Formats: sequence, C-alpha cells, structure tokens
Amino acid sequence: MRSRFPAVVFCCWLVPLLAVWPAQAASARITDIIVTQASDQLVVFATLEEAFTPEIEESIVSGVPTTFTYQLRLMRQRTFLADAEVAALTVRQSVAYDLLKDEFQFAREDGRRNSTRLTKSYGEVKRWMADLTGVTLASRRLLEPGERYYVQVKAEIRSVSLVFPLNYLLFFVSFFNFDTPWAASPLFRVSR
Repeated sequence: MRSRFPAVVFCCWLVPLLAVWPAQAASARITDIIVTQASDQLVVFATLEEAFTPEIEESIVSGVPTTFTYQLRLMRQRTFLADAEVAALTVRQSVAYDLLKDEFQFAREDGRRNSTRLTKSYGEVKRWMADLTGVTLASRRLLEPGERYYVQVKAEIRSVSLVFPLNYLLFFVSFFNFDTPWAASPLFRVSR
C-alpha cells in the first residue's frame, strides 16, 4: 500500500499559504488622464491610485521585482459604429530594490525609448511607478480635424514568479497579479 504522507504534508502546507494569500487591490484605478498636443505628437499623462497595498509595498522593499504595465489606446468616437482604435501603446514601468546598495532601480520601456533611474527614496520610486508622465502616444497626423477622440488607459500589476522549486509546485499561483478597469479621457479634437 502506498503512503499518502507526502500528499498530506503538501496539502497541510498549501492550505495555510492560500489562507494568508494577499488581497488584491480591487480599488486600484486610473485617474487624471490628460492628453496634450506637443508639436506634432499627442502626449498622455495619467495617475494610478490605490495600487500600493501593504503586501505590495512589503514585497517591493523586500527586493521582489514588480512591474506596472500600462495599456494605452487612442480611440476615434463614431456615431453608429463601435469606436475605432487609431493607435495603441504599452508602457512597462518596473522597480527592483537592491538590498546591498540600499537603492531602488526604476526602469521604463515604452517601445520607443527606455530609461532607468536610481533613488534611495521609496516615496520617490512609488510616485514614479504610479505616474504615467509625458508618454508620446501617436502623431497628430493620424487624426482627422473635426473628429472626436479619447484615450483609454489600463494598468496591470505583476510581480516576479516564485523561485525554484515553488514555481513548479505552485504553477497555478501568482503574486499580485491584477488589472485596473479601463479609464477614458474626456473627448477632444485636434487642431491643425
């Protein structure tokens, strides 16, 4: 007869782990979407609010790399048809804390340019992660005068996966993976 001891031990270990699993930030949302026209480009600003739960903050200061992925869509409003997507962009903002150097490394990738910054201030890196500042979304040449447009923004919060062998044993589990609902800017028209 086969022993069930390993399965019982695994279940006894897994149940308490899932019972203390961190709550998701259901109240996280995108606010303050501003679209400006700078020279020949549409530039977007937005803020992610209430995404930093105590569990996420503890995870970041413990050195777990965390990524906020922002999805942006430029939409043209249409009367009797579904609104048309004119342009889309993905911006990834990530943070990793170096425990030995006591500093945070912030990285931003938007497909056009990448940038990194270092700071020792958690408050500063928290602002950098939550603010979407000066993102060039599209050229104004894509837009037609007289048409009405708006920008939609959504954020996805992800942390790094578990270490070996837990990543194989708990392949169905992921930490801090949640999305905000889509938020839209006010309607605007382009000027020539």
